[in-house]
Amino acid sequence: MMVTLLPALLLAAATSGGEIPTPELDRTAGDSAAAAEPEPADAAPMSMPAGEGPASRQHRSTQPDHRETHELRNPADWPSEPSSPVAALDAERFDGAVIALCSEVAPNTGLDAVARVVREVSVATHSDPFLMAALAYRQSHCRPGLETASGGIGLLQIEPEMFGPEAELPMPREDLDRERLLDPANNLRVGAALLAMWQATHVAIDAAVGSTPHRTAAAHLVWGDRVWGATAEDRVLLARRRLLQTYTNASDRSAQSYLGLNIISPLTGGVRLAISGPGADRDGGRREHRGVDVDAAVGEPVRAVADGVVQFAGADMPGTLAARELAPRQLRSWRYRTMGPGGFFVRIMHEGGVRTGYFHLHTYNVQAGQTVKAGEVIGTVGLTGVKASASHLHFEVHEDGELADPVRFLSAFVISPEHTISHNLAMAEKRERLARARRAARRRQHRTS
Repeated sequence: MMVTLLPALLLAAATSGGEIPTPELDRTAGDSAAAAEPEPADAAPMSMPAGEGPASRQHRSTQPDHRETHELRNPADWPSEPSSPVAALDAERFDGAVIALCSEVAPNTGLDAVARVVREVSVATHSDPFLMAALAYRQSHCRPGLETASGGIGLLQIEPEMFGPEAELPMPREDLDRERLLDPANNLRVGAALLAMWQATHVAIDAAVGSTPHRTAAAHLVWGDRVWGATAEDRVLLARRRLLQTYTNASDRSAQSYLGLNIISPLTGGVRLAISGPGADRDGGRREHRGVDVDAAVGEPVRAVADGVVQFAGADMPGTLAARELAPRQLRSWRYRTMGPGGFFVRIMHEGGVRTGYFHLHTYNVQAGQTVKAGEVIGTVGLTGVKASASHLHFEVHEDGELADPVRFLSAFVISPEHTISHNLAMAEKRERLARARRAARRRQHRTS
């Protein structure tokens, strides 16, 4: 029998009109503890089905599994997720929000059909349409026919190989056939059923197999019974927040920065995760990180944080070469040339001697001398200049020409990188590098004395 229930966490929030709660962690078990979420009041405690284990419903990978680093040590540091509107879904507004999001990563052709099928299946299965659309955006870039080398198929990248022959399933096994998963409606129905299954059982499963701390059943749709990382879930929930912001036409929240400038976030979707801060090593310690890296997907709009005048728009050049100013129309021909670590970037001067910088852009649509308003889209997130990390926005801020603290400047809109695994590893590596350098210096001094 097909299970088509809305995951309990999201259902409780939607029916109450409140926020989606962020579960507390079992802090007595350390970082390997499972994220504990309260059971619905009318539900009996769930246990793992007999014979089930991490191998019967698990992502197949040729690489060794390990906890991801671009995530919070404690997922409870995330604010509570907003609930979906309790009123009946407005089809036109929802489809428009989905098309706007998906057009960042997919051709516009066919996106209206994608939005419609997500909406219709979500209503039919009593699922959160914003979560289902966010999963489609993150998993397949809204492409119903996508098949990947990892075995993912269709809109939600369902992996038939994740489910062993003995695995208990909430739908007929034939629904996992390739041809059926390429049907977007069936793909979404399977995803809704799996989300409901894991929502009902994942607390017990996590305790049994030692999953990485996470917040909702969405993490299991990516990993299976044992969750090895929360990054994918974090990015899905971020996409959901962005959809809700567009759908509800929510106004941007502004905040007073410590430099006295009233600002908004350079990225949409509420609070974002900063994955690296100033002072971390770059190029093996030959230079220091000067800004804050905010996790973001390629194609996301980047906005001016305050009113100002564009001071520079162009490309960072390698070595000691001066940055080169470029018109927006020149970016296509320059994208694959050798650039410095900043890639394409824009700098904006604001009142009070404050200057902000936006780096690694894929595109920008402004030029030097142009006046911009707070919230105006100036470009899109990219990977230009990036050597080894995932896509992100590198943000810098100066006051009167001096580098200022970008984490403190954006504190109302980002979670400090000090809370992430990656930043702590990077700073530990830097301390070790500096300690080695001091030991080497003492040895040289001893030999010459």
